[in-house]
Amino acid sequence: MPATAIDLPSPPPHVAARLPSAMLLRQALLASIRMFPAGQPLVRAAWHAAAVFPQRVDVTYRFGPPAAWRVDGAAPFHWNYAAADEMTAVWEAGLCRNDVTDPGTFYVAPGAEAAIIARLLCATPLALFDLSGITLSKLGLSDDISSPDHEGTQWLGCMLDAVVAEQDGRIAGIIYPSRKQRGHTAYALSSRSSGTLAAALTVTQQRFGGSDACATMMADPCRRPPPR
Repeated sequence: MPATAIDLPSPPPHVAARLPSAMLLRQALLASIRMFPAGQPLVRAAWHAAAVFPQRVDVTYRFGPPAAWRVDGAAPFHWNYAAADEMTAVWEAGLCRNDVTDPGTFYVAPGAEAAIIARLLCATPLALFDLSGITLSKLGLSDDISSPDHEGTQWLGCMLDAVVAEQDGRIAGIIYPSRKQRGHTAYALSSRSSGTLAAALTVTQQRFGGSDACATMMADPCRRPPPR
């Protein structure tokens, strides 16, 4: 895990028992680097413009870090989540959601129409650790990576961050399978690469309410009003 001046806590035993060793994780990641082409857009859905590419976050989501790693309320790193397509970004960000009390339906979250759909185009290729497919199978993480419970993956994210940090900016983040859009790919860009990426990124934005994805979802027969 990342070396810092702070003695950061280790995962609780029930989580540590499910995590691979740091050595095996590092070996698997370094053997699974994928290049994301220059000029090909990544799509990020954010609830407001300041969250499109933030320097710090209040909520750390799937890959953490966990609350135990916060120092004076601040996380030592975070991930900016994105997708290769608009619809996956929308579902991953929770702009569209399912109501477990009404099977077979979904709803557009309150306030989602004012959210931002951002397209990120990088002038240079991005090197990413490919945490999907055979890599997940070898590490025994296929089920954990898609769990709706983020406790285990947030501690895994600390281990991922340590390997990213060792690469001195050469790795921009990770690729992993989307939980909300099965068969689609999601991305987590490391905050450690924010400075380098900011200089190479072109960002375009539009309101979700004006996007093709929103029009498609609003017209879908499975859509229902948000639950009260």
